[in-house]
Amino acid sequence: MSTTLRAEFYEDDEAQNWHYRVPALHINGGGTRTREDAEQECLEAIAFALQGDPSEYDSEAVAVTLDVSVAPAA
Repeated sequence: MSTTLRAEFYEDDEAQNWHYRVPALHINGGGTRTREDAEQECLEAIAFALQGDPSEYDSEAVAVTLDVSVAPAA
């Protein structure tokens, strides 16, 4: 199974920097000098969000792990 995740990038002309948002994951960030930097920071933010917090895991639940990679779509 595969899905596509939308990441949006926009330039703040006044501050002269780039920002990003990932609506499906409620991620907003940026303030980087270049769009490339914003894209890299966005990928890192998505990967961090998908890691989860082990302290929130239910130790009694039956669980499986999923191998998820974060990379720009072709």
